[in-house]
Amino acid sequence: MGRVAGKLAAVRAMPVPPEAFGVEGHGFELGPPLPEAVVAEFEERHEVVLPAAYRLFVTELGDGGAGPGYGLCRLDTACCAGRRSGHLALPSPYVPGPRYLGDWELRYEDPPGPDRVFLRGTLEVAGHGCSLVTRLVVTGPARGRLFNLDYEGPVGPYVVEDADFLAWYERWLDEVLAGYDVGWFGERLPLEEPELIAVLAGDPSPQRRARAGESLLRLPVLSDDAWAALVGAMATDVDPTVRAVVWDLLRWQRHRHRDRRRPADAETIAGDIAQHARSCTPPDLEALSILRDLTFADVLAELACHDLERRRRAAYRLAWESWAFRREDLQPGLLGDVAAGLLGDADPLLRSHGVAVVRWFDLTHLHPLLRRLQKTETDPWVQHHLHWCLDWRPTRTRDDSPTTAEGYSEHPPF
Repeated sequence: MGRVAGKLAAVRAMPVPPEAFGVEGHGFELGPPLPEAVVAEFEERHEVVLPAAYRLFVTELGDGGAGPGYGLCRLDTACCAGRRSGHLALPSPYVPGPRYLGDWELRYEDPPGPDRVFLRGTLEVAGHGCSLVTRLVVTGPARGRLFNLDYEGPVGPYVVEDADFLAWYERWLDEVLAGYDVGWFGERLPLEEPELIAVLAGDPSPQRRARAGESLLRLPVLSDDAWAALVGAMATDVDPTVRAVVWDLLRWQRHRHRDRRRPADAETIAGDIAQHARSCTPPDLEALSILRDLTFADVLAELACHDLERRRRAAYRLAWESWAFRREDLQPGLLGDVAAGLLGDADPLLRSHGVAVVRWFDLTHLHPLLRRLQKTETDPWVQHHLHWCLDWRPTRTRDDSPTTAEGYSEHPPF
């Protein structure tokens, strides 16, 4: 605790404070620490005991102020006053590992409604802009750990690798002082360049290898060895998504090392990765999506397989990434048959995705089927999506929407 306080004091004493996202709002100043009685009353009211590292921080160092994003949330704002009593005592399901899939909310959360308990067992500790947040697990198997997510979008929870709140906070201070990119802090692996190169080259988890590539490009300075490792991963990693992630970062220069040249043959490389993605079993739809090469035929083939999880992932792509498909690839009659098949499936997640297909592709001829389903459906999420679809009135037809070719630019989007 003294080490963290010393680093904060050192930052404040610098003649020119380091530049970091959100720093203007807090100036590296913490709010006053909370009295023990205030924290004890909070715990009693919510029927929990706060994780030890976080509790120590707010009672000895400070409550709110200097921290990742726009600064730390105060304890009295970290827990929504409108939440149902006892929600912090309910276990959070999220555990360390790869980022949760885009349909995480349908799989792990209650649908919207007056009795909804959203992100149970967690406190918000930092906001990073829009709906990007970091939350602390108070109750559940990952108690004491923190996770990042976009609570209004498809970027699911990712439990960061720091062991507890103090480790997470001290890493933020260290990275600010070292000049790292600390936007949406915690997404970078807490490793230095040699360790990141090793992870990129040989970690058994493809998700962690991809994250190592992203993490390298957040470093303030990148060595020739690191750049060679990135180019090598883009060309030779066995997992298509790892290759596609690195390609995307380098091709669109989504990093700070813009003095480095982009791959001259980026489109040829993308074609090779796409070919590899389609040759895998199962085909790697995530890689194809990153490459902007996902087709209706790719999704249809996966929807026809017998593996439930593969069908779920393909249905999600069709339902929630409808913008990614070219209009000329979509056969309206076949699309209606696919949606009807999803609506009649025994799996509620597939039925939910089927309702979304009807809405986003404006398949109004299937509305009578939705109304019949509405009378018998028992799954809360499917019920929610049925109301959402049938009550929706489009302001324009799909024919007015931009095609994929019109929607994408050959220039970086910033």
